[in-house]
Amino acid sequence: MSPVATGDRLKIVVGSVFSLPPFSPGISWDWIHLVLGLRALGHDVYFVEEVEPRWCRDAQGEPCSFEDSVNREYFLSAMKRFGLLDRACQLFDGGERSAGLGVRELTERLAGADLLINISGHVKTDWVLGAAGRRAYFDQDPVFTQLWIAGYGAELNFGPDDVLLTVGLNIGTPHSPVPDCGLRWHQCLPAVMLEHWRPDFDRECERFTTIASWGSYSALEYQGTWYGSKREEFRRFAGLPRLVDQELEVALKSPPDDPDAALLARRGWNLVDAGRIDTLAKYQDYVAGSRAEIGIAKEAYVKGNSGWFSDRAAHYLASGKPVLAQSTGIERCLPTGRGLLTFTTPAEAAAAIEEVNRDYRAHCHAARDFAAEFLDHRKVLPEMVELAMSPATATA
Repeated sequence: MSPVATGDRLKIVVGSVFSLPPFSPGISWDWIHLVLGLRALGHDVYFVEEVEPRWCRDAQGEPCSFEDSVNREYFLSAMKRFGLLDRACQLFDGGERSAGLGVRELTERLAGADLLINISGHVKTDWVLGAAGRRAYFDQDPVFTQLWIAGYGAELNFGPDDVLLTVGLNIGTPHSPVPDCGLRWHQCLPAVMLEHWRPDFDRECERFTTIASWGSYSALEYQGTWYGSKREEFRRFAGLPRLVDQELEVALKSPPDDPDAALLARRGWNLVDAGRIDTLAKYQDYVAGSRAEIGIAKEAYVKGNSGWFSDRAAHYLASGKPVLAQSTGIERCLPTGRGLLTFTTPAEAAAAIEEVNRDYRAHCHAARDFAAEFLDHRKVLPEMVELAMSPATATA
């Protein structure tokens, strides 16, 4: 019987990128929810981020030393805010230096760890990897992850005894054409701590919004099909503002002269600089000031019918904001139509916008109810830990 089944308190290490410029507060909220949620469930939890020298940037975006970097400054500020300074370590260059816990102290704290949850294989230092008796690789980029392996022979940072978790709800099932690479994939939704997201019903919120970048990955080819980024999908939905009597906005990370950003602006999208949403608090304020989310997915997620569920959508839903999400196949696994609506074409998106505005209060309540039913850390995380600790869930 696993320690989880007996209710034992586990020592769990969460490893992820947290402070890589340009800072992404939405992603950072994900890992904060994971650490705080596991602690709230009674586990002994530590957070580790590894920083390479080439990642360090100063406030102007120029290369700098680790001590002078915004990486270090942001890490310490965020960990202090949540009372995690004595449970978090930012390892620089494999442990040459650190912020938060010292290297020796971290080594002592991690001894005998039960589980390492390694987000996208970020943790690579041998002595951190070897500290835990069990390891779980948490895939945050379904389709890309599997195609890197199947199409390009990439060696990702997991072994034959690791458990593979993914936010792609259709990955590893017959409902997605994406290869499973002969591996066992276990599906997990993003977890939220509802107490950090106050439902804010306000009819005066005018804009359906989202936060986006064109993606950090190049398009991938597999068996004659190309799988791309959000850029391709935003082009398909560029004309959506002309179909609705509703303001649509995207907080976008893109160069100022980007032609596709200019296309969106010409077609009626309101564009704001996502770089201004550069703290956890500003991110929450942006979500709270939105009427709803209009979420456009990466082309790869859509073509692969991956069942990808957005961590950003989870934050909008927890805030009582309806989410209109481009379909990635999540309808197979989750109820849609109230609070969470999906679309595949501009015409369907326009109809969904009209539906939300027709009964806005009801959709706001349904959004929060969805978060409580499917995303609450008290429901998501126990299942995740049980999967990770079960001897029957390894890769092979």
